[in-house]
Amino acid sequence: MPKIDPKEKRIVDIVSIALGLLVTVASLLSIFVLHSKMPFDWDQMMVLGMMTAIFPPSVVELLDLKWQHDIDKNIPRLLREIAETGKTGLTLTRAIEVSADRDYGALTPELKQMVAQLSWGSSLEDALRAFAVRCRTKLALRTADLIAEVARSGGDTQEIMEQVNRHIGELQSIDRERYAQMRPYSAVVYIAFGVFLFTDIMLIRSFFTQIVQLQTKVLSTAGGGTSVFAGAGSVDVGFLKKALFHAVIIQAVFGGLIAGKMSEGRLGAGLKHTLLLLVIAFVAFLLFVWGS
Repeated sequence: MPKIDPKEKRIVDIVSIALGLLVTVASLLSIFVLHSKMPFDWDQMMVLGMMTAIFPPSVVELLDLKWQHDIDKNIPRLLREIAETGKTGLTLTRAIEVSADRDYGALTPELKQMVAQLSWGSSLEDALRAFAVRCRTKLALRTADLIAEVARSGGDTQEIMEQVNRHIGELQSIDRERYAQMRPYSAVVYIAFGVFLFTDIMLIRSFFTQIVQLQTKVLSTAGGGTSVFAGAGSVDVGFLKKALFHAVIIQAVFGGLIAGKMSEGRLGAGLKHTLLLLVIAFVAFLLFVWGS
């Protein structure tokens, strides 16, 4: 699993936003200034620009989240093997160096870098602090603090490391249980969005369209001026389509972010949900509203 540097994430975010703005501004200039014929209206082009801006950060955030999960998944195994190595009488620093030769997935490069810092003369506490900063997870920070405290306190290192391993395992169990309880709420967001989208499409295709047809029929039958509809104005279906489309887009953006926050505990994790909901909304309106 590739590691995504925070600076690289910021660069991707800036470039993606700039690209989305470029698509949006170019489309608006073509429509309102150059009066060019575009395949979509201005609000539709803005949504396309939004999807363009969201796509790269959502992919980067997904890869970074998987990398952090791989880090957390291998930390208990690392602690267990450090404790097992400590049974042979090696010091804590030496036990970490020996354990670094094993494969811990995404954790291995960070562990090897920590061992390299130790070989350059850094203290174990400084190396652990740098390790936690590189990993960027709460579990890695807690683990580094606990190992540093073990190194400072001394005593039976092997037994203390086993207790640390059990403590970290309990923390992971609590996190897994919390995520398992919150994940169904992300499904609720999708269900609510689907109901809202279906209702909007049915209103446009059935209710509003029938009202316009009925009004036109009554006006033509009454000769225009004598009807109760005369002077009241006609139903602007085009305006209603735009209003409901905007409402669906707002629902997609905030619903996706809420789904990510509830399921993963991070707003950034909601970008993939937002992108998926935007695509669903755009395609649904394209097929059942604008194309009808």
